[in-house]
Amino acid sequence: MVAFAVPADAAGTAALPVRLDGIAAIVGANAPSQGADIVLHSDVELRARLALAAETGSGQLPSGRLPQALLAASLQEIIGELLIAREARRVQIALPTTADAQREKDRLVRTAGGPVRAATLLLDVGAREEELDAIARRRVLVAAFLRVNLEGVTTVTQAELEQALSSRSEGMSLEQLRADLGRAALERAVKRWVVMLRARIPVRVYGPEP
Repeated sequence: MVAFAVPADAAGTAALPVRLDGIAAIVGANAPSQGADIVLHSDVELRARLALAAETGSGQLPSGRLPQALLAASLQEIIGELLIAREARRVQIALPTTADAQREKDRLVRTAGGPVRAATLLLDVGAREEELDAIARRRVLVAAFLRVNLEGVTTVTQAELEQALSSRSEGMSLEQLRADLGRAALERAVKRWVVMLRARIPVRVYGPEP
């Protein structure tokens, strides 16, 4: 978990919290160095709380200690994004536009429950809006890479659809079943890319791990 310090100004008034951070992972090297991507515990906490905010919709923002499993999953998600983003830059995928990044940021804010709720979340964890900007830019770069390299992956054949029909949930439409199969195929393909890149690109994880 991320620790906080609350400094006081000259008049003794408490200022905004300052996060006392630590390294959760390094991507691109085995130790902090130029060119390596450093993942901080605060990055992991922010990602986890964004996920919780998306799950709870417009309700009260979750607070308190975060589940270890959620933190570990959030860290792995960040590592996967960083690996694919590094590969996208290596093969010189066309960089997304500022408008692309803004649309992704707007989507992040919307899934967190809107601008007011997102601003409250950032304040609660002592994060800056620029951190959302960085997440959005990285995600649109990853999406651009995946569009080029995973074209056709989400196509569901008739044979695959028929095989899944017997186990579909009651009331699920064929369209929803096809969408679910396509999403599952995409997730498997992304995981394969992450495994392949992780075998080539140094990654050192300090925790939390699954």
